[in-house]
Amino acid sequence: MISTSHLTRQFDKRGIAGLHDLSFELEKGKIMGIMGPNGSGKTTLLKILTGEIKSDGGDYKIGGSVSFFPSPEQVENINVQKFLINSVSLEINEDKKLQLARDLADTFEFTFQLRQNFQELSSGQKQKILLAKELINRPSILLMDEPFSHLDPFTRRDILNGLFTYIRHQAITVLWVTHDLHEAFHYSDVIALMNFGKIEQNGTPENLITSPRNLFVAKFVGYRNFFSVKAKDGRDEVLVVPDLAWEIDPKGTLYQIEKRYPASQGMEYVLSSGEKTLYFQRSARLPLLEPGTQVLLSVIPHLCLTIPL
Repeated sequence: MISTSHLTRQFDKRGIAGLHDLSFELEKGKIMGIMGPNGSGKTTLLKILTGEIKSDGGDYKIGGSVSFFPSPEQVENINVQKFLINSVSLEINEDKKLQLARDLADTFEFTFQLRQNFQELSSGQKQKILLAKELINRPSILLMDEPFSHLDPFTRRDILNGLFTYIRHQAITVLWVTHDLHEAFHYSDVIALMNFGKIEQNGTPENLITSPRNLFVAKFVGYRNFFSVKAKDGRDEVLVVPDLAWEIDPKGTLYQIEKRYPASQGMEYVLSSGEKTLYFQRSARLPLLEPGTQVLLSVIPHLCLTIPL
């Protein structure tokens, strides 16, 4: 379990960088993704939780042993199996240490590399072994700061699938910083979206998508079409139109097609109406709409959402 209460850390007189009255709770065995723009305080939070830097105010509690990945340490060019066995700090005999190393090698699929020296391995293999080193002592909590960001998408996905399967089986509590929205949505139980040292919204991936609290959250999770509207009670609101919430309609509004791009399982169109740019997606199996032509579109109301101002 991890909890923070009014955590504060200020780096300059302007009070922009750092953390500002940050509070959250993460239950045992749950996975929280930490997301936000560069400089929003994500790494600062992890450094406070690991004790690398001190907070200026507030408090935090961590229930159990902590491992941090990636570790900045230099690895001696030794046999991988020996490296993992030497990393065990648990009070167990050598046979059990060896079994731990082999179990993790099996989990992360580097059994054939156990007899090799560390520097003989590829970047992806090295990352698997360094991760196994952090897990071999069975931590209660794993903190990760943009793990595997330098690896190619296929290798990263392979490692993450194995890692989070293992994490859930072992009921490890995880706090991880990532810039990849798809990965955060796929593996996290909850996501804390940060901006300027504060949490803008903390909830399940589904909650962030279906009920973004404000425009910052809506834009961060990928919405791009916004219209100023009036609520029934007269208050100002923003109508958020997902890219898929349009339909071709003879009674619709006229838009100019500027560009088109292949998108995931479909085709994405960039549209213009006056000075406003809009985005529209539809199935790649439907007839293509040509750039330079015009199309009449209407919004599908029940697929849209509104955000109060």
